[in-house]
Amino acid sequence: MKNILITGGLGFIGTHCIEKWTEENWSVYVIDNLSSNAITQDHPIAKDVTYIYGDVIDTNWEKLPKFDLILHLASPVGPVGVLKHSGIMADIILKDIYSVIDGAKYNNCPLVFVSTSEIYGHRDSKTYLSEDEDKVLKGEFTVRNEYAIAKLLSEIVLSNCGKIDKDFKYQIIRPFNVTGAFQLPDGGFVLPRFVKQALEGEDITVYYTGQQIRAFTWVKDIVDGIYLTSVASDELWNQEWNVGNEKNEETIIYLAKRVKELTSSESRITYVDPVELHGELFSEAPEKIPDATKIRTKLGWEPTKGIDEIIEEVVDFWS
Repeated sequence: MKNILITGGLGFIGTHCIEKWTEENWSVYVIDNLSSNAITQDHPIAKDVTYIYGDVIDTNWEKLPKFDLILHLASPVGPVGVLKHSGIMADIILKDIYSVIDGAKYNNCPLVFVSTSEIYGHRDSKTYLSEDEDKVLKGEFTVRNEYAIAKLLSEIVLSNCGKIDKDFKYQIIRPFNVTGAFQLPDGGFVLPRFVKQALEGEDITVYYTGQQIRAFTWVKDIVDGIYLTSVASDELWNQEWNVGNEKNEETIIYLAKRVKELTSSESRITYVDPVELHGELFSEAPEKIPDATKIRTKLGWEPTKGIDEIIEEVVDFWS
């Protein structure tokens, strides 16, 4: 049986990765500091997991079992969750990437890095973003840009490692607007936040006008994409992969109205300025529509769940 180490494995995406790799008969090890965990090590999903408490940068690779794959998920997350890491986020993200690179080299195993679609930055008009699209990170000194630039620099580090060491294998995943069961509202994630507000009879707070467009992707579809890249043939390694469902393009106000309908909530839908709620460090996400042609054509990935089905799942999860 092969061993996989998942950093941040008790988080939202990590929880679903535990399920996926367990189903595929891997022995799953998790490093997590429980800073933004969706489950604990006692949850039934993690019953067969070997759990290691701590930060990625403190990992002593010599004291751990040998791994056949490292999946690096650990990171500050969420449009609100990242704010508390302002000024130190790049340091956290880059130290972690250097640590998992050391781990991959020590184990002589591949590394899959889950980056972010935030690296594409801002567009002045609707654009379907392919892997080769220019990265347009405008010069605003925002926490969101600090996060995006640190992730992009991590990608550059991986790419250069692969050029220097021809035996070093990596994959870079750029997920788009992931949501689904186990996503917490705490970090500012919009769908679970709306659902929680509706179920508790609070105002459903829509930022600005609610006309912002997102293309939400079901978390299990994202995880299937990650898995497919991890078992790809050798010639398809050391690449970047968009994973996102452009068919789920919808406005934020649509989410709010659909959540209110599905929960039969009497909550009001109100419009707020998030800067007033979260402070001047907050900035709104740019509109990003994925072009996932590459992973579709080369690895046969296809998203399976539409936006209404995803909303229904999240409502059911929190009800």
